[in-house]
Amino acid sequence: MTKPESTRDNSTPITFISHGVKIKGWFFQATGSGPFPTVILLHGWPGRKGDLFGLGQQMSQRGINAFAFNYSGNWESEGVCTPKTSLQDVESAISFLKSDEMIERFRIDTAKISILGYSYGGGFALLGSLCDPGVRKVISLAGGDLSLIPKMDEQSEEFRKFHEAYIDKCESDSKVVRGIGGRGVHEFLSKHRDDYSFVKHAKKLANKDILLIGGWQDQDATVEDHILPLYRALLRNGAKSVRIEVFDTDHSFENVKKELTNLIVSWIMEESPKTKGKYKIKGVMEKLDSLRKKNTKAS
Repeated sequence: MTKPESTRDNSTPITFISHGVKIKGWFFQATGSGPFPTVILLHGWPGRKGDLFGLGQQMSQRGINAFAFNYSGNWESEGVCTPKTSLQDVESAISFLKSDEMIERFRIDTAKISILGYSYGGGFALLGSLCDPGVRKVISLAGGDLSLIPKMDEQSEEFRKFHEAYIDKCESDSKVVRGIGGRGVHEFLSKHRDDYSFVKHAKKLANKDILLIGGWQDQDATVEDHILPLYRALLRNGAKSVRIEVFDTDHSFENVKKELTNLIVSWIMEESPKTKGKYKIKGVMEKLDSLRKKNTKAS
């Protein structure tokens, strides 16, 4: 662990080890006597240094510890970034927070460790929670289902070329991300698509408390492709505590940051999150139908 340092956002720089690789993180400590619920914040890809949407700072001011980090091969974290190493990093982060040193230093309530992930990180929040039954609450914020990438490759050669080029462009700056290249990522996901499928893991996820958040205008992690299929699968598998909330925003959530923060903090602090049942689907589908009709007229 690195020596504590003060930063502008009052976070404490932290280093932990994930499968032999040094991972750079930032801890946002809640004030008070504790012990405190603690949330692991997972960035998108390639993400950025420090906080996620200012959530760590906001949570720490409301009695919640937060811990953000960069995946292997991203920014100042060592190693190589792949879907496999990113998932391993989440598992390592959970174990790290449960170490005696971290519990004592930051007054962590290990019975109340949650994971929140955005975009790329949303999927790893869901899948990473399965490595530890003690992680009860999971928030997927515009979480992307990586198993859909091979499916889209099969449907469109144009998409595959575009997405591979996008990954290659990001990895051209080694200070930001060091990975296996666009073709490498697509080949890996083609071979392991079921390992990263939300729906394939719905049965195991059904006993978690899950909050799914999306944006009506999101064209990257669309509600109909990335969120609703998991929501339906969770209900089919008997999920008792699953909630879906969709904002009138795009993938950035830029215009709803305050509402988003309030929703997330209140949900984390609930002892027994309120279940949103099947009736919620009707409202979501009506909204989607309305947007489709609007887009059809516009075109």
